[in-house]
Amino acid sequence: MSIMSELGGKSAEPSLKNIDVRLQSFPYPPYYNDGFIAVLQHQLPFMIMLSFIATAMVICEEVVIEKEKKLKV
Repeated sequence: MSIMSELGGKSAEPSLKNIDVRLQSFPYPPYYNDGFIAVLQHQLPFMIMLSFIATAMVICEEVVIEKEKKLKV
């Protein structure tokens, strides 16, 4: 109302007294609750860690076999 009175000047003040301002909450929830996202947030880091551990184990095994056979000196 302050902005309207500044922009309208003295001539807008009588009409501003008849204005009724009401506030209403936004009709949608603040976030979307998705169960798949919650599961993904907890399980994805674990799955990534397991994939790196499996890869590291295979690499270590290949290095040990290579050392045993003395293929690379």
